[in-house]
Amino acid sequence: MKVRIRFSKTGALVYIGHLDVMRYFQKLFVRADIPVAYSEGFSPHQLLGFSHPLPLGMESVGEYADIVLTRSVPTDEALARLRAGSVDEIGIYSFNELPEKCENAMAAVCASEYLVGFRDEKIHDLEKLVSDLLEKYEINVIKKTKKSEKVVNIRPLIFDLHTEDDKLRMMISSGSVDNLKPELVINALTAPLEREFTSEELIMKRIDQYTSSPDGFVSLDMIGKKIDG
Repeated sequence: MKVRIRFSKTGALVYIGHLDVMRYFQKLFVRADIPVAYSEGFSPHQLLGFSHPLPLGMESVGEYADIVLTRSVPTDEALARLRAGSVDEIGIYSFNELPEKCENAMAAVCASEYLVGFRDEKIHDLEKLVSDLLEKYEINVIKKTKKSEKVVNIRPLIFDLHTEDDKLRMMISSGSVDNLKPELVINALTAPLEREFTSEELIMKRIDQYTSSPDGFVSLDMIGKKIDG
């Protein structure tokens, strides 16, 4: 049985890396007596996978882990055990059985939703900056990788962008094919101000992650069903 867990990563734990999060859950499953299956071979490990790693320093209320169970555990019981064994900064939101042949969380993600604020300054005319940006057919930015940099048109990768008070909520492309960082959107937005922001100057939170369907984007949390007792 495959199960997907939605969890948050907040507070001081935003500064622990992806490998530490993985180790945390491995130990949490043992403490909570969740019967996670192990791989075979000389070095068995829990059958556990995550959606795309969260950048260091970013909060999230929409992280996902997929596991394989050796036996069924009712959702309510599993949530109670996991929450009892977890810390406040790692909140456990759901525990759903996945359909057979369901894509894993990492492969399924094609979009992410973020809420972004500015740490030390207020951006004036934010709504107009958003409107002007979205009217463009092309938004060319320099996208840097470890080996090179290239000019990329990110306009098709911005699915939604609007203001919420003095913050920005955005739905942008995410995943292994076209992964767009929210900082690139912010700096394209503020280019007319001749102002460029680093990630340290922004307050960013990942709200959720989505897969595609014939009807549009669907939260990874909507795939699967509750396990009855």
